[in-house]
Amino acid sequence: MAFFKGSAYEKVRLFEADDSGASVFRGLRARHVRKPDPVLEHTIGLKERLDSLSHEYYAESRDWRWLVEANPDILFPEDLLWKSKEGVDESDPGAVDENPNGKERAGEVIIVPRREEIS
Repeated sequence: MAFFKGSAYEKVRLFEADDSGASVFRGLRARHVRKPDPVLEHTIGLKERLDSLSHEYYAESRDWRWLVEANPDILFPEDLLWKSKEGVDESDPGAVDENPNGKERAGEVIIVPRREEIS
């Protein structure tokens, strides 16, 4: 497997063959997740994106992973700025889902960590 230089997966080890020489799993081991040092709180505004926030705080739009790793309550990166749709009461025939794709987390606060230099 090949990854771009600077990828979070660039230095992750592959699974090694077992004692018989057979491949155990064709893939990567889990990558190391950093535990960044929180520095600021950011209130999410309308139409903000992870790459634009990363560019604002780190001057590098590809460093959005720092924001994700500093907010461990968020499972998927896009959930940092966007809430999945909340269920509509299906027992009510007149119920209408006004936001079928979810809604922005505008006004909510996320943690912005200090960016450490990657060695």
